[in-house]
Amino acid sequence: MRIARTFPLALILFALAAGCAATNAPTDSSTPDIRPSTSQRPEWETPSSGNSAKDAKAANPNAPMKHITLPVDDGLSDGIAVIRWQIFDNPTVISTFFKKHSPTGISAEVQKQLASNGIMVAEVELTALPTALDELGGTYANIRAWLGQATTWSQLASFQVRGSLAIVVDGSTHRLTDGAIQLLLRGWTVPLESGAVTDIEILPTFLAGGEVPGARTTAREPFPSAGFFVSLQRGSALLITGTVPKSARASSSHGPSAGPPVAPPPTIGELLLTRPNSDSDPLPQRPFIVIIPMIPSSNFFEDAPVESAPTKAP
Repeated sequence: MRIARTFPLALILFALAAGCAATNAPTDSSTPDIRPSTSQRPEWETPSSGNSAKDAKAANPNAPMKHITLPVDDGLSDGIAVIRWQIFDNPTVISTFFKKHSPTGISAEVQKQLASNGIMVAEVELTALPTALDELGGTYANIRAWLGQATTWSQLASFQVRGSLAIVVDGSTHRLTDGAIQLLLRGWTVPLESGAVTDIEILPTFLAGGEVPGARTTAREPFPSAGFFVSLQRGSALLITGTVPKSARASSSHGPSAGPPVAPPPTIGELLLTRPNSDSDPLPQRPFIVIIPMIPSSNFFEDAPVESAPTKAP
């Protein structure tokens, strides 16, 4: 078995065409759908203490960044901003953070299902994102991307499979051969009577033959139980990362005869959103994906212009 792991330098390398609108049956055309967003692009604010952050980075190149750029909620931008972080892989700190910031729009049952597939989700206010980063200990990368109205699937992360690979989905083992496991996103602004929200769909899939030289395919195998749907409010931010499920650790045991522990196959979340750290790695890191909805203020009545008061009759 030969496995090659890839993490793109840019968050979104290309937008993937969706031939079918159903969430659990994405398809791919022979050419990627690369269309610039027609939505208002946000400005990105500079860190409030940018100079001191640069000085600290120059003094210690291995120090994580504590001050990061964020999209400015100017009331005009309309779409989805995505940031990719690389957080120091401290399981205790990360687990505590996700327990503290449980997402309001995802049920406890769905969160439990995601955790069994190696995926954790948290939610914080956009203004609290710098504080959240401080809780996590800073980041070694802050890669930004603008998706706009992402009506077609966009790739957030991928894991390339060469040969045969066994993975665990919902506690059962699946075997995949030659292709790419992908974490896809699509989402758009949905006007409501009370204002508007951004609907987000996250879906892991397997693209048979994907990213393997000479291979062609038009269909993906979806894993809907390892994905989720959520409606995000204006001024919120969603954080996603991978983890090793507790059940997987507990199931590692010795075989019938004396010998080394038998570890179960990895989950989708482990493959897509963790890194193969070793004890000798001086900087073990874990990828984080931050999703930020940008919704125009024109969708909200309280942000509508105030009309002039009527003139009293003489």
